[in-house]
Amino acid sequence: MRRGFGEQLGLPGALGSLPLAPLAREYQELMERQIEAGLRYAGEALTDPQEAAAGDSFVSVLDGVALCTPRRRRLVDEAALRSLADARPARAPVLRLLAGIRRHDPALLRRVLLYQLLPLLRQGATGLGLDPAEHGLLAKAARTLPVLDEPRRTAAEALAPLWSRRRLRACAHALATLGPEVLRADPRLAGLDARLRRLLADCDRTLAAAASGTAPAEAEAGYLRVLSVASDDDEAVRGLIRLGTSSAADAPLTARPADGGRIALSWPARPGTHWRVLRDGPGRPLPVPGATGTASTAVDTDPPVGLRVRYAAFPVEDGRPTGAPLVSRPLLVAPDAEELALDDGPGRIAVRWRRPRTASTSVLTLTGPGTDAATVRHTVDRAEEHVFTDLEPGTYALVLTTRHPSPDGGTVNSPGVRRTGTVHAWPRPLTALTAEPGPEDGVRFTGYGGEGSEVRLVTWPEGTAPAPGTELRTAALPAPLPWARYGAADRATPDGAFAGLVSAVTVRGERALAGPGVRLDVPGPVGTPRAVREPGGQVRLLFDWPSGAGAVHAAWDGGELRISRSRYVREGLRLPLGPGPRHVTLRPLVPEARPGDGAAVGVPRAPVGVDVPGEAVVRYRLLTRRRGLGRRVPYAVEVSAHGHDPARPLPDLVLVHRDSVRPRHAGDGTVLLRVAGAALAAAPFQTLGLPPAPDLSRPPYALRAFLLGDGAGAVRLEEPALTTLVVR
Repeated sequence: MRRGFGEQLGLPGALGSLPLAPLAREYQELMERQIEAGLRYAGEALTDPQEAAAGDSFVSVLDGVALCTPRRRRLVDEAALRSLADARPARAPVLRLLAGIRRHDPALLRRVLLYQLLPLLRQGATGLGLDPAEHGLLAKAARTLPVLDEPRRTAAEALAPLWSRRRLRACAHALATLGPEVLRADPRLAGLDARLRRLLADCDRTLAAAASGTAPAEAEAGYLRVLSVASDDDEAVRGLIRLGTSSAADAPLTARPADGGRIALSWPARPGTHWRVLRDGPGRPLPVPGATGTASTAVDTDPPVGLRVRYAAFPVEDGRPTGAPLVSRPLLVAPDAEELALDDGPGRIAVRWRRPRTASTSVLTLTGPGTDAATVRHTVDRAEEHVFTDLEPGTYALVLTTRHPSPDGGTVNSPGVRRTGTVHAWPRPLTALTAEPGPEDGVRFTGYGGEGSEVRLVTWPEGTAPAPGTELRTAALPAPLPWARYGAADRATPDGAFAGLVSAVTVRGERALAGPGVRLDVPGPVGTPRAVREPGGQVRLLFDWPSGAGAVHAAWDGGELRISRSRYVREGLRLPLGPGPRHVTLRPLVPEARPGDGAAVGVPRAPVGVDVPGEAVVRYRLLTRRRGLGRRVPYAVEVSAHGHDPARPLPDLVLVHRDSVRPRHAGDGTVLLRVAGAALAAAPFQTLGLPPAPDLSRPPYALRAFLLGDGAGAVRLEEPALTTLVVR
């Protein structure tokens, strides 16, 4: 008959001592991987889930860790654990950590598994894949052991990592948390406690000797010896800081406030030296996160606000201090405000800043110019801006201090940020602006206010004109309108069309104030007018349509006419002026206001005149005689000119000959006769004989006269009947 484990020895003899602490450095990581794999305890990773459920495979932990089947019991060593990790990828992280624990200490694997099993068995857990005989035995034993609450369990699991980092003071605290009952129940813990007491007693004796007034070199050696045994001994750290402070009156480590409430640290570089930076204040010295390595700078990103601290940079080797640290001067952690900016305005200074997150209030102190300057103090709770008003021009000194709560319930003030700001002399505002159009042309601008200031008239891009009173910088103003002058006696008009808002700006030095505006509507001028005579005393006026004009008004002695742009484009402008010389004026008219445009001042444009000369007419006719069979042939031409302006030269008259077909222009044939314009003007009526030409005796042919030269379009040529110009 098979006997169960320990039946002959009895329960105490069979089990021996059961662990109440894992004492494995990798235990925290093992728990994380174990939870990720969904295991209640690490031993479940050793068995196949289906075989364990059928009872064909189970784990034995009392006589070493073994993997058992009904026919075989095999001890689990490091090689077996790594083989299982390769075969079971889902549980490989857990199995590899167990292999590392087994390699470090063969007995430690059993201790870890038992530490995890005991609380589960006390709670009545089943299906753990444990040897059935051991399951019942361990369940009974678990009920006899001290129960670890959450603080004691945390302390038990922290012992090995703390011991591996030589944090003996923290180990002592953890063992004290476990208490005498737990130490008596676990002999290994009791042995660890005894060893720890001996080590710490030696450290205490060394500390006492170092602090008893020995030479600095001997004290430094004693403190370093203590830290080589107990790396977290705060008294040794403070002793070294005291030594560093006394030997470095010039504070080789510089600590200064930086943006964001941080503290920037720097010290002389030592090539190849590794550093560890601590912050020493109330309580125990604490390491500055990330402040390790060979760099000679560091940043404390979360210093304790409201406390006075100092910093120490320890030279270290393999994590142990090798000498006295470089120590800073004491520093009160009270961050100043950041991004302080001052803007001046008329009689005021606007202050903006960014309040530190730990500050409860901000205090602004403003001192005015002069020897008897007044001081104004203002306290702001949560806002990050304030405006001082009713200030005289001059230079002011500002101090911005932030107040922070301290741990003792009081408040501490930051060092303060200092700035100077100048209240400049600003221009006077313009309160009203008017535009007065003249009866004929131009506009005059007048207004109220702006005394002692330069007034400029400008235009802003559509929709961007600042409201009256807006504070501006002169350099950012648009260029002044060259045709608009404020307060000038004469009137001015833009060269082209203008429709928009004219705004006033008062200027004094580099500063300006936006003023009111007035909307104008000024059409452009009539461009390049010219007149063309037509039959019947009609005159056609041609001109470039003025931009921005709704209509053009034409006036002459004895009549006037208004014509719209659409009609001008469609029909042109024809006036019944008669044959005599006339003077016509053309004036662009302001378009009628459209709904939504607002009240605009219409400014008339001066009219443009065009002189229409009298109608000049040149007539000619051929004189013929009969020759043979009743045919009449030309022998002379009779020319007359009348109605022309003596001041304007007449064009030349040419008579052109062409066989069979009537000439279409002066170059369409042979010129038989040319009469200069000056000759026409000198002899308004004359008869000119045709030169003898053989072509004139061989019909059929045609003759025709044309006007050539300057002013030909303004002179009308009256031709005789067509039948008189063709010889057959």
